[in-house]
Amino acid sequence: MMKKLITISALSVLIVLGSCKKFLTEKPLAQVALEQFYKNKYDVDAAVAGMYSAFQLTMVGNSQYTENYLYWGEYRSDNFDRAISYTKDYTDEIALNSLTPTNDFSDWTGLYNVIGKSNNNIKYIPKATALDPQLTPEISNSYMAQAYAMRAMSYFYIVRVWGDAPIWLEPYEDLKSPAARPRESKDKIITEIIVPDLEKAYGMIKKGDKANIFYINEGAICATLADVYMWKKDYPNAIKWIQNLFKAKSATNTLYAGIDDGNLQPSASWKSIFTNPTTSKETIWSIHWDYVKNGCACMQTSWTANNKQIIVDEDIFSSWFAVQTSPTPSPDIRPKQTLDVYPATGNKRDRLVKWYPTAANPIAADPWPATNQTLPVYLTMYRLSDMYLLYAEALNGTNNPTAALKYLNFVRKRAGVAEYLPVDPLVTGKEALEDAILNERQKELFGEGKRWFDLVRTDHVKEVMDPILKRRQIAAGNLDAPGFIDPTNRVLWPINRNVLNSNTQLVQNAGYTD
Repeated sequence: MMKKLITISALSVLIVLGSCKKFLTEKPLAQVALEQFYKNKYDVDAAVAGMYSAFQLTMVGNSQYTENYLYWGEYRSDNFDRAISYTKDYTDEIALNSLTPTNDFSDWTGLYNVIGKSNNNIKYIPKATALDPQLTPEISNSYMAQAYAMRAMSYFYIVRVWGDAPIWLEPYEDLKSPAARPRESKDKIITEIIVPDLEKAYGMIKKGDKANIFYINEGAICATLADVYMWKKDYPNAIKWIQNLFKAKSATNTLYAGIDDGNLQPSASWKSIFTNPTTSKETIWSIHWDYVKNGCACMQTSWTANNKQIIVDEDIFSSWFAVQTSPTPSPDIRPKQTLDVYPATGNKRDRLVKWYPTAANPIAADPWPATNQTLPVYLTMYRLSDMYLLYAEALNGTNNPTAALKYLNFVRKRAGVAEYLPVDPLVTGKEALEDAILNERQKELFGEGKRWFDLVRTDHVKEVMDPILKRRQIAAGNLDAPGFIDPTNRVLWPINRNVLNSNTQLVQNAGYTD
């Protein structure tokens, strides 16, 4: 595919669709000073498009098999392993918890690019609003809300993946200004930037509007705030924002009312959450990637059966996916719509079909369509069952197991599996119920960039990953099998060497050396 360079004239039609996968170079806005660019609604539309484009490109990647969305949120977890027959150094590092500062996915530059574009919009959209009456207060406030929320989301990824980080809250406009800054604590970033930015966004976004799920909307802001507070283990505030999410309404119907399982996407059309999210009542915020405009999404596990370095881990494959091909398949609707477990030949662990309209096939045939590489991909940032399970976890954290079990069972009922009874040993007691909720999140949200973050924020990394890493290490020839070494530090990624070289005030994360 030819490299496509996005110009300012094109940006206005790419608010959602963003740039090409191969878009590697970027020039300043028309090579003019920012204050000369933000003069009217057309300019602002283009600038907001650039912000979304940068975020989309950061999540999906700039070439084949570079989806940060999954490398940061999934591939280090017990959901995935390296494909032994076709490995790269960086996949070995991820699968064996031996990350180095040269790993391609240890670079936070893409997220700071999004932050920079958000900072531009936050500073200059008000100035453009004063110049162009087409930028009504409603439109201006909506764009400002999205800019604050996008900056918050970018910092939220940074603190979860790397911890402490430099803070930039203003455009970098003077090349003579110092570009190097030291890292600030992750707690400061959460408390003084992420939460305030999201609260500002919530105050500015239009309430009760019919949400466009490819934009940051009222529901997306509530969901992000709930996620942030769950990361902080601040369960009362997480509950508050999930309840605010439940109150978010469109002009015609309740979107996420949170009343029962009937507010979730029906079982028969569960797959539409991922293949056609605009039609799903469960979708809160998704990322749009269109093959025609962006090129192939080319994710490690969901494009082709050839030459991939990442596959589903053998433990969850045998316990959850493989049973679909047994004489008495599991009633769970999700496994065979998540992974192609029926290929006529070849490996059954390397084809994540969740994002593609591949029909669940109960016979020994191969339903993998050759056209998958040319289909759009809609990566899910937040959806309602994600919030139901976070709500259950927060309720359990505030000693309300009855309500927690209710929301856990809403998700299980929709999935077609037996609901837990209060006397079930698997949900009796606070720790057991938390484990049951996390196990359900693993299945329901498989491949949605959540599992690694769930293990880290609940302090389950050592417990879950140690036996898996020991098994992998032995298979790789390390008979000492040390398991998950230094979990206190190595749950974080190292800072990429190129980033360290470009900012001499940075200090590498503990547990890593250059």
